[in-house]
Amino acid sequence: MWTPSWLLLFASPYIPHGHCYLWQTPLVSVHALSNFFIAIAYFSIPIALLYFVFKHENDFPVRLIVLFGSFIICYGLGHVLDIVTLWYPIYWVSGMVRAATALISCYTAMKVAILLPTFLASLR
Repeated sequence: MWTPSWLLLFASPYIPHGHCYLWQTPLVSVHALSNFFIAIAYFSIPIALLYFVFKHENDFPVRLIVLFGSFIICYGLGHVLDIVTLWYPIYWVSGMVRAATALISCYTAMKVAILLPTFLASLR
C-alpha cells in the first residue's frame, strides 16, 4: 500500500497503526469513553479555577492560575488525542502535545515551589 510522503512526517513507522482494530469493540469503547470523560474533567477544572480567581483575585497571582489552567487543558487535549490515535496515526502530533504538557507542567511545579512559602505566609 502506497503512503504519501508528507503523511510519513506524522505517522510513525515503528508503531504499527491499526493494531487497535484487532481489539474487541468493548475494549476500544472503554479506551475511547474513559479518555473522553477524563478530557471533560480536565477541561472543566480550569473553569473552577477561574471562578476561584474571580472570588479571591487579590490572594493569588493570575499568572499562576493561567499556568494551572494551561497544563490541565494540555492534559485534556492529550486524552482527546488518545481517542483520535485509536483510528489515525498521529503519533508525532500526540508526542508534541505530550512534550508541551511536560514543559508547562514542570514550569508550573517550579513556580508553585517558589511561591508556596509566600502563600503559606499570607494564610497566617
